[in-house]
Amino acid sequence: MRCCTPARLLQVALTSLAVTAWVQAADLTKPNIKPGLWEVATNPKISGEMPIPEEQLAKMTPEQRARLEAAMQSHMTNGAKPRVYKECMTPEKIARGFDIDPHGDDSSCKRKVVSSSATELTMHDECNKPERKTVTDVHFEVKGGTQMSGKINVVMTSNGKTMTVNSTVQGKWLGASCGTVKDAELEK
Repeated sequence: MRCCTPARLLQVALTSLAVTAWVQAADLTKPNIKPGLWEVATNPKISGEMPIPEEQLAKMTPEQRARLEAAMQSHMTNGAKPRVYKECMTPEKIARGFDIDPHGDDSSCKRKVVSSSATELTMHDECNKPERKTVTDVHFEVKGGTQMSGKINVVMTSNGKTMTVNSTVQGKWLGASCGTVKDAELEK
């Protein structure tokens, strides 16, 4: 898997949120999910403009700007394609809360857990930096420990440009054994 393109980073973030958002904060109730191999499908819909500062674009030649805009459009198009992942959910991974913090040391980010139970999670995150604002709303439901569905809505605004990513997520437990899957893998 390639790393570090905007589309790839977005896909990694959405997939990680899909199953692991349940336990990202200490005040969240652990989900009632079975350990083992899960199949997670994400279907993002991207709209708006990539929030790139105009002053950055102004420094480019017309050819450079055209290439960048074409590359960004390609990343948005590829990032909006449905993806299916296999993810190994070990008891240890569930118990330790996956050690995932999507914001790292970003003190501008605030999380509000709207509701949290073993079968449902609703969260609202906001990151407010002088150059960018990001708002993320997450809602997941688990049925019988073997089925998961949810929505992730992200709105990024910078320099008067806004990009919105609305994703649906479906997950299902495939079995107790993860086989060769160690963490998460994109299906080909």
